[in-house]
Amino acid sequence: MKFLLFTSILVVLTLRCFGQFSSAELSLIKNQNFDEPQYNRRVATYLFKNNKNVLVKYNPVSLTFGGLLYFYQKAISPQIAVNCPYEINCSNFGKQCIQHFGLLKGLALTADRLTRCTQYTMIDLKPINVNSQKKIIDSLDFYKTSHRHN
Repeated sequence: MKFLLFTSILVVLTLRCFGQFSSAELSLIKNQNFDEPQYNRRVATYLFKNNKNVLVKYNPVSLTFGGLLYFYQKAISPQIAVNCPYEINCSNFGKQCIQHFGLLKGLALTADRLTRCTQYTMIDLKPINVNSQKKIIDSLDFYKTSHRHN
């Protein structure tokens, strides 16, 4: 009986505190334009789609990891990456790193990026590293070691 009373009080308090929006919050929601590019769905592509090497393209390991990354980008990433602080989300960054630098360096750069992927990264940034939508600019060009002059 005590457990039931405690649970019902907890549910009522939770609904009372978190179940209602204030008028300011409702006006923000009504005035928000959800047709902006930041709310559009991302297009997920297979990791080794454009690779011409048959051993890489049809290798069971490549097929497994490429398929897992594709599944993550289609099913899980759109739900998690809504508040991503980066301009290029982490899964696309990892895919680009693996395609450009290879498996070892690509995985190392992806792991580094995932450790920095929090909302607190905005605190330690210089204003030059932020774009107009207040997203962190962290492109693949920052990690290239050789700079070729054309």
